[in-house]
Amino acid sequence: MGRKTDHKAKEEILEKVISAMSQNGLNTLSLRGIAQEIGVSARMLVYHFESYDALINLLFIHLSTRHKSILKNLMSENEDKTFVQVSKIFVETIYSAENKKPLLLFLELYMKALRDPDKYHRFFDEVLYNWINEVESILAPECGNKSRLYATMIMSFYRGLMLDWLATKDIDRIYETNKAFNVLIADLMKERPKARK
Repeated sequence: MGRKTDHKAKEEILEKVISAMSQNGLNTLSLRGIAQEIGVSARMLVYHFESYDALINLLFIHLSTRHKSILKNLMSENEDKTFVQVSKIFVETIYSAENKKPLLLFLELYMKALRDPDKYHRFFDEVLYNWINEVESILAPECGNKSRLYATMIMSFYRGLMLDWLATKDIDRIYETNKAFNVLIADLMKERPKARK
């Protein structure tokens, strides 16, 4: 019989890990170091997350899910706007002061996954494919059979934009670049033939 997991406790610990790692980055590279930083025992982390790599994979998913929730909430709050219009708000939201440090952690984790894709395969499923699927489903009513292509282009642009911000911290340029990209995408989507119903 497997052990019973306290999901609430696990979620609380995960939030503490995200908070601590958002402040300090991936400097604490062991379960013991993470446990010490958040004030729990290493055994508690092993109990809830099994291993360092399992914890890192869960962080990927948790942070990506958080970003998707922001996008979904913005889409429902702005039903009168197109995806392109909402994506401007989304970029401003994820780069806001309260979201910058978790975004930085997300990008650090992204780099870690790129260095060892076999170990962090769940990252690619979540951050690459699930995000493209999410954006594709939002675009489908408007773009029809081109929605996957546009979703891939949009996600590639945003990943590049995140890396640019990570390197430069030039938020004004990020906002201006996003604005220009949104105009290009909106124009491109206008030029395509209407989706068949």
